[in-house]
Amino acid sequence: MSAFAATAMSATDYVLDLSKPAYPEVINFTANGNAQVWSETYNEEEYILEFPPYIFNHLETGNSWGGSYWDGFTLVKCSDNGTQSDWITNQWGNMAGGGISATGTVDANVPYLFAYCADFMGPGVCKMIYDDEKTYYPKGMYVNIAANAYYACKNGASPARAFNQEGDSFALEVYGNDASGAKKSVSVELAGYHNGQFTALTDWTWVDLSALGAVEDLTFVLTTTDNGAYGANTPLYFAMDKLTVSDEPTAPTAVRDVDTTKAIASVKYVNLAGQVSATPFSGVNVKVTTYTDGSTRSEKIQK
Repeated sequence: MSAFAATAMSATDYVLDLSKPAYPEVINFTANGNAQVWSETYNEEEYILEFPPYIFNHLETGNSWGGSYWDGFTLVKCSDNGTQSDWITNQWGNMAGGGISATGTVDANVPYLFAYCADFMGPGVCKMIYDDEKTYYPKGMYVNIAANAYYACKNGASPARAFNQEGDSFALEVYGNDASGAKKSVSVELAGYHNGQFTALTDWTWVDLSALGAVEDLTFVLTTTDNGAYGANTPLYFAMDKLTVSDEPTAPTAVRDVDTTKAIASVKYVNLAGQVSATPFSGVNVKVTTYTDGSTRSEKIQK
C-alpha cells in the first residue's frame, strides 16, 4: 500500500503551454484574414512546433505551393466565429471565439493550436510525438470545432452538404501507439445529426484520453459521413489546447468543460448504423450529452 502511494505521489502531469515554445524559441504572429496566425505557417523550412515534451508536425507535404497551402498544426489567435464569404482567407476561427486563458475562460487574445488534417495526405498529417522519445499516459485535452467546419455541417457550403440525414457525423479520432506498436483510439464527435437534431461542440470541451494507456505518439484524424469523389467534403479542421499527459497511469477522468456549471438536458446513444436510443446499444456507441445551453459533448463507449 505504501509503495503504491509513493508511486502515485511521484506522478507528474505535463500540460501543453503555448506560451512556452522550445522551437521556434519565439512565436511571432502576423495578420492573416480575420486572425493573427503564426508567421511561419506557410514557410516551407518549418516542419514542427515544439512545446516540451510535445512536438507537433507542420507542413507534412513540405510544400506551401507559393504560400497558399499548409497542413498539420499552426497557432492562431482569432475571435471571429461567424460564417464567411471567403473561407480560404478566413479559415482560422473556432466556434468558442478564442483560446483558453489561464483562468479557464475564452479569450480572443490567447492562441490555440489549429489543425488542418488534409485527407489526401493520409492519416499522419496531424501528429504529435514526444521530444524525449519516452512513453506517456495521455489524460485528455480540450477540443473545439473550427468555424468553417461548423457552418459547413450546419448549413452546407459547396461541396459540403448540410448535416440533415440521420447518423451524419463529423468526428475526431485520436490514435496512440504503445511500445509494442499496438494501436488504441478515442473518438469525439465534433458535429452530428441524430434524432432529427443538429448538434456540435461549440465550446471548448474536455476529451478524456486515458483509455489510450501508455503511448509513444498521438495521431489526430478527422472523419465525416459527407464524402465525395475526391475525399471529405467537410472542411477537415479542428482546434485544440491543454493536451495533458502523465508519466504515471491514472484513472479515467470526468469530462471537464471551460464552464463547469453546465446542466445536462439529455443523453442519447448512437450506434454505428446511426440508430439512436436513450439507452446504450450492444457494442460501440457514441454517447451524446446535450446541455441546457445547447452545447453538446460526444464520446465513444462500448457496452
